[in-house]
Amino acid sequence: MDKPTIIVSEQDLNRLETMLEHQSKLTPTMEHLEEELARANVVAPQDVPANVVTMNARVLVTISPDTTATEITLVYPHDFRGDKGQVNVLAPVGAAILGLAEGQEIEWPQPDGHLMKVRIERVLYQPEREGDYL
Repeated sequence: MDKPTIIVSEQDLNRLETMLEHQSKLTPTMEHLEEELARANVVAPQDVPANVVTMNARVLVTISPDTTATEITLVYPHDFRGDKGQVNVLAPVGAAILGLAEGQEIEWPQPDGHLMKVRIERVLYQPEREGDYL
């Protein structure tokens, strides 16, 4: 399956690359995230389309074989508190959804070697869309 196009803001890209550079060891998920960032279309925060998953976005996703959409919030590791719905960008599902637009899906390798298929149903909240560039 071809990988879908992903769009990442310059700000998210810089923060994620800095974070990855400071890891003592890269997990397979981190390596996949690096590959995704390397092929992403990078745009200014204000140019991110409103339907794209960015850091700190709140998103409805469907993870096969489930057919029920789940609401998750994509967060940086230092913001991860284990709250319901929070997903660390270094977790497989977190790394998988970054930069995807509504209606896109991606197959993403899990630690057990299986592929997980994730589909973006809706971006409920996106900081860039709200003019929040913190």
